[in-house]
Amino acid sequence: MSETVQPPSPALLTALLEAERALGRLAEVVHDPARRRRLWADAARRESCAAARLDGVAVDTAEFLVATIGTDLVPTAGRGAAQSVRALWQGALFTQGAIAAPARHRGNNRALPPSSGAAADAWRAVAELEAGPDDRFSFPPDDEDGDAAPVTDDAPPAWTLGWSEALWRCLQAEVSGRDPGRLAFSADREAEAAILLKRLDQAGDSPALLGGVGMLAELLRPAPDLRIPGWAVPSARLMAALAVARCCRVPNVWLPMSVSLHADRTTAGLAARGREEGWRLWLADTVAETARRERERALSLDRKAEGWQQRVGAKRRNSRIPDLLDLLFEEPALTVRRVQKRLGSTFRGAQLLVDELLEAGILREATNRALDRVFIAVDLVP
Repeated sequence: MSETVQPPSPALLTALLEAERALGRLAEVVHDPARRRRLWADAARRESCAAARLDGVAVDTAEFLVATIGTDLVPTAGRGAAQSVRALWQGALFTQGAIAAPARHRGNNRALPPSSGAAADAWRAVAELEAGPDDRFSFPPDDEDGDAAPVTDDAPPAWTLGWSEALWRCLQAEVSGRDPGRLAFSADREAEAAILLKRLDQAGDSPALLGGVGMLAELLRPAPDLRIPGWAVPSARLMAALAVARCCRVPNVWLPMSVSLHADRTTAGLAARGREEGWRLWLADTVAETARRERERALSLDRKAEGWQQRVGAKRRNSRIPDLLDLLFEEPALTVRRVQKRLGSTFRGAQLLVDELLEAGILREATNRALDRVFIAVDLVP
């Protein structure tokens, strides 16, 4: 016998209406592509830090920004935590469509690289050297022996089994110690992922934000009341950032729900353990609050851009300072070599640009080393 679907209470309807208003105001603000690009890049960093904290990771935000350049640049003591946050950040970028999942390989029966221990560390170190420290969005390449050609699949549609597996591979590529081209769901995980996607489809059938909150109720329920497999929790939190956009047809909106979940985790836990209506009411209120916060964050980033321009002052017409300031919003950690590559300048010219931003207090050095020094934007530390 199927469960009787209870109509939403007046309190829930009121919360949904307020959330829809907040989402509409946010969608209006991020209609501008440049502003949306800034906000989404910033939101991906904040989401990954908050999600890691929910998993008990001691996040050092400066070390995480350094890890976006390369985990080998992070001090050994904090490298594991920074790598965990970087993995979540890669997953967030995937859900935003900013990067693709690692290419898969076919036709290779070689033994997989070890997943832990000294051998795995050596495998990762070699892969990072092959990729180069400034190749931000690269995943470790396979040996060039002709055995296993990479398969460059078209990006699978969102909310499908292939997309779910691709998101999981993005997360695993950073931390598993295995060749990401050979990562794939086991039969059990594939079945569990299919069941979760079916439940999400059913929850999302409800109209507009009522469906979005239904999906969030499935994806964000905290431990010990999980209703999804433990391995799927990191993916589920990132999928939650898209749930409202899917149901409300606001593709410009990407809500970092883990930020709110971590900030109010005690209340969230109490709501999840109570009646289902109370849990959904908390989620509706949280969607509204998150949308308001993201709108203010987008406007705050605009003010930061204006403030930076005032701090560096008027420059000569051919100065690349404005281009570098725009780049910082998407890549708030950089090296001189990265600036040279991104702006197409000489190394000396890139060094002078970085020095100007250091003098203006916009950048500070985050590493204590003679080579591959990393600089981070002080105002954009998540």
